[in-house]
Order: sequence, then structure tokens, then C-alpha cells
Amino acid sequence: MAKVLYLTVVEDIKKKIMDGLIKPDDMLKSESELMKEYSVSRMTLRKSLSLLSNEGYIYSVPGKGNFVRKPETDIFQFRFSDYDSLDCETDEIKLISVRVEEPDPETRFSLGMKYGEQIVILERLSFCGHKPVAFEIVISPYIPNRPVVEDKLNFANYSKALESRLAFSIRKELEITLIKAPGNIEKRLEISPGEVVFQINKKIIKKESNQTLTISKFYIKKEFYSIKAGTPEEDDSKKIF
Repeated sequence: MAKVLYLTVVEDIKKKIMDGLIKPDDMLKSESELMKEYSVSRMTLRKSLSLLSNEGYIYSVPGKGNFVRKPETDIFQFRFSDYDSLDCETDEIKLISVRVEEPDPETRFSLGMKYGEQIVILERLSFCGHKPVAFEIVISPYIPNRPVVEDKLNFANYSKALESRLAFSIRKELEITLIKAPGNIEKRLEISPGEVVFQINKKIIKKESNQTLTISKFYIKKEFYSIKAGTPEEDDSKKIF
């Protein structure tokens, strides 16, 4: 199948940038010169330049022209997917408890709740080699008249169902620290007093309203988790064929 003309222009300019023929902060040729070089109309060229800009390769300075953007080499990304991120193969995830109670002031503030409203707290323990390696606490606002405690299985999957249903309207925040395990975590993970664990705090936030929907605290034995990150690669989802 023949390539779309404006994509041919995009690919060629990208290649010149990747090969170092055009360097960061270099100005591209004028629109007239590029139109002549690629034998395209002004409309086609501007479509190409717009795509290059959207993908972060170039930026425009009004009255001057288009310039090659300096890549962000100090930004790293990594994947965190709860149990899939453990440095072992999970053989069991045990639901410890699901309960409804009054939130403490910090949780009430984080979830934007009013006095008198309640939260649901879920606790799970995951095992590798039949030994406990991670303990998770998930906190969400309680929806009145919903049989959460009686329907533990549904709530156990609530967070994942929420992420799937609202995938394009939520964002997540992660905070990763090393801490001395609190007493209740020592007991759950069967570790010695004062032993250090990873604590991963995760929030699911609704983009439009900036409302926090759930708060998760994930405690992992330090030998079963490591952080691996790399600079972001080109997002294939932005490619147009």
C-alpha cells in the first residue's frame, strides 16, 4: 500500500533528527523550501509539521520558524502493576478482611469526604513460595446501601474494575519509599522488628474533578521488589498508518 504523502515527510524529517543531521534547537528549512524539497502542498506540509510537533520532535516560534526540540533525557518511566511487579511468581493472594469504618482525618481529607461518611478498607496478603511477601491495603469511600462487606469478592476486584471502566478519565500517582515496617506489617509479612520494607502509596484520581477515588498502600519485602526504569520511547499509539 502506498504511503500517505504527509507521513513520508514526517518519517524523513524524523530520520534526519535521529541521525543527527538536524540537531536540537536547529531551525528547519522554511515552509517554501520544504514544500519544494518534498514536492508537497502547503496544506500537506503543515499537516506533517503539526504531527511532528504533537509527537514532540519540533516546536514552533511565531514569526521565526520551526525548531528541533531538545529531548527530555532526564525523564524516566517504569511499570508498576501490583502483583505483576513483584520479583517472584505469586502463588496465592489471600483476602484478609473487608470492613466499613469512619476514616481518620488524613484519609477523610485525601478522599474529599464529609464528616459522617464512611470508608471501606480492604486488606490482602500475597504469597510467593507459600511465604508472605506483600501486604496491600485499599481504601475507598463507602457507598451507602451497597452490601460491600457481605459481597467481599466484588469489592476485592473493585479497584481493577474501576481502572478498566474509567481508564481514559483517571490518572494515577505513585510514591515509593523504604520504611521500617510498622508492627502490624511485621506481623503480616513475618519479618523481624525494625526490618525495612518498600511502601508504595498509590492514588487513583479522576482527571476532570481531581477527586481521589481510591488510596492503596502496598508493603513489600525489600528482597522481592526492585525499580527498573528507562527513558520513554516513542509512543506507538500516536502513530498514524
